[in-house]
Amino acid sequence: MSSDVPAIPEEQGPGAQLAQWVAQFRDRINLSVLDAQAARPVRLLLAGDGAEELADVLDPERSARGSVVQMLDQAPGWMVADSASRAIIFCAAAGTVPHQALAHFESSSLPVFVIDRPPLGETPTESRPTAAHSRRPGPGTPAHYHVSALTAPELGKYVLPDIVSACRDVEISLAASLPIFRPSVAAKITVDCALNSLKVAGASALVDHVPVLGLVLGSIASAGDTIAITGMQVTMLLRIAAAYGKKAEFARIAELLPVIGGGYGWRALAREASGFIPLAGPVIKAGIAYAGTLVLGQAASFYYETGNKMAPEKIGALYREAVERAKNVAVDFLERLRKKED
Repeated sequence: MSSDVPAIPEEQGPGAQLAQWVAQFRDRINLSVLDAQAARPVRLLLAGDGAEELADVLDPERSARGSVVQMLDQAPGWMVADSASRAIIFCAAAGTVPHQALAHFESSSLPVFVIDRPPLGETPTESRPTAAHSRRPGPGTPAHYHVSALTAPELGKYVLPDIVSACRDVEISLAASLPIFRPSVAAKITVDCALNSLKVAGASALVDHVPVLGLVLGSIASAGDTIAITGMQVTMLLRIAAAYGKKAEFARIAELLPVIGGGYGWRALAREASGFIPLAGPVIKAGIAYAGTLVLGQAASFYYETGNKMAPEKIGALYREAVERAKNVAVDFLERLRKKED
């Protein structure tokens, strides 16, 4: 049967395999789109007595002040919420923000993040730990986030990831402009890609296990899911690089080859497990696709964050953690997929 699907590379070193696959995707991935995503306008509007202090934490180099980070009381007009504005962040000088201070935001079309802090004179060790609100903020609906200290590590626990979620289509631009958001954006890109990889691998594994249909389409599905997952992973790595302020180019993948080459071994293991353990195969295949993609993204993020290659034992530990995490995710997805087919 003829096909325009690229042939699967012969067994060889993982770096050489991935290099061949990258060559297949040069004409399939639009690098200019990634560069455009990194340049999209995005704005966070800060308010409250502690806004200046918060701005210093978000943008210590003051490189994005007045563009990405803007003070509401300095904006022309009180409520400036153009298409670039994605969130209002209200921060008091200290203590809990009273409701009356937020009343004028109830008509806003933007989500309102409220940062509560320890009262003046109270040390971080004496205050209650950092905690998130039970729900994320919505348009005109403030949500309170208590932080034990106004620092990057404490904000990074809940506030920054939720702000990234509010900037879902401009998160790369946000991270490229404000380094404090880069770990949260890289984590989101990685998890999104891991979930998509799980869905592709799980669906094709189910095809492999349908009598007769699996015999006819199994080999095609196996080749197809490898191509699809690899394409998603290459795009994920380029998006992570763009979030760290790097220009989108395929040289980035070559730069990461020593870090990410092991991914092919994980997919091979998934295919073997799927063939030898029919009932558990789809779960194993989907789970390993999820876990492998998760670790690829984490290893790439670590490299761009520190400039160092992650130690093999650290990668192994992350992979074991990811596999455990993947089991429940894979089982839940496949159960929902089976119900839809029924």
